[in-house]
Amino acid sequence: MKADANFEETLEKLRVLVGEMESGTLGLEEMITRYGEGMKLVAACEKRLQEAEGKIKELMEKNGQLELKESKES
Repeated sequence: MKADANFEETLEKLRVLVGEMESGTLGLEEMITRYGEGMKLVAACEKRLQEAEGKIKELMEKNGQLELKESKES
């Protein structure tokens, strides 16, 4: 995985990998290898989501207080 891969690219790689694993065509050793790759992709996605959450909180912060904006429901 390239260092500058964005969240969407990383998530798509994870989807492809899961599809390969679910296909039933991989041997045990290949499944173990793919599982390890998948765990790295999951960790990368989680890291990007945490970074995004931090940025959102920072943007919403005002006078030291976190103001949660209520979502408008249709």
